[in-house]
Amino acid sequence: MSARSAEQGEPIPPGGRPLRWSVRLLARLLRGFYFRHVHIVGARQHPAQPRGGRLIVSSHRNGAIDGYTVLRAFPGVQGLVSVQLLQHPLLRWMFDGIAVVREKDRQRYGIRRATFANPVDAGCAQLRAGGDLLIFPEGSSEWSHRPLPYQRGAARIARTMLAEGASLELVPLGLHYRAPDQFRSDVEILVGAPLELPTRAGEETDRDWEWRIHQAIAEALDAVSVNCPDPAGLAVAEAHATTVAASGGSYAQAFIDAQQHLQTHQPLPTALPSQPMRAWPLDWLGVAAFVLLAAPVLLIGRIAGGKADARNTVSFFRMAGGLVAALLWLPCLLLATYGWPLPMLALWCAAALGWWRWPNVMHRNAQ
Repeated sequence: MSARSAEQGEPIPPGGRPLRWSVRLLARLLRGFYFRHVHIVGARQHPAQPRGGRLIVSSHRNGAIDGYTVLRAFPGVQGLVSVQLLQHPLLRWMFDGIAVVREKDRQRYGIRRATFANPVDAGCAQLRAGGDLLIFPEGSSEWSHRPLPYQRGAARIARTMLAEGASLELVPLGLHYRAPDQFRSDVEILVGAPLELPTRAGEETDRDWEWRIHQAIAEALDAVSVNCPDPAGLAVAEAHATTVAASGGSYAQAFIDAQQHLQTHQPLPTALPSQPMRAWPLDWLGVAAFVLLAAPVLLIGRIAGGKADARNTVSFFRMAGGLVAALLWLPCLLLATYGWPLPMLALWCAAALGWWRWPNVMHRNAQ
């Protein structure tokens, strides 16, 4: 749902307005190509559609692609997004959602206040229609040992809906990237149990009630996401989770378990040693074929990733740069396949093997 349509009073269909199909398709393609596995773990591995609106609050770890990751668990979820993503020609094609316009955005882009609806009002309209709404309470992402300060927008929306007596389910998500800046790494989405929101107490003011809701949301997010005592603790929890995941366990759940032990100053549980990834000669041949076939895409993605200002934005820059390169390079490959079908089909097959086995060759020491 665009914020503009909400401002103009366009009716929202029952079940809410999902994300544009083109954005969902692009998210599926980029997510599937760039990451090796995106698993859903936790209390509800396959969240069922609730009877009313569903508010999803998620940790924010890896830049703009966090939205693509959440779509793996909640396809079509509508979200609050920065208006910057909706103003840029390329990014407007890659993203959709309810615009959040800050004062500096109005000055930078010359946006009038009447252009976009209030994001709280637009978000509540989506929930009233029974749709899914995604919010990143941190507002921005950072790869750190603890979350950024949580903003109160999600609590304000939840309080508004509860005050109306509307049916609302709130689900916390923790996004766990084993290596946020590596191609073909693994991701896990830790789905927390629906949060029981505090009801209004007696003569409590709206502000006090909203603050208690905000605290409940913050505690629920901290329970499923990164909230380590210090950077050293983050490194310890990551190492423990990596060992567990290599043995077939859940990286996200092992990380949270280690984090809880660190918070209470208890020794970490023993993780079984695992065998390192094994690369066969055929794997190396496949990776070489993949690099040859996708050389311009990988090169432009690498260059674009080098422009990122922090570790948490590297993957997004690589995705955006690689996408532009792929749009130009893919027609060339198709023409070459048409002209030399047998050798090109053999190269395609070898490259597909290399793409699949990439972690075994390139990540053996990291994972």
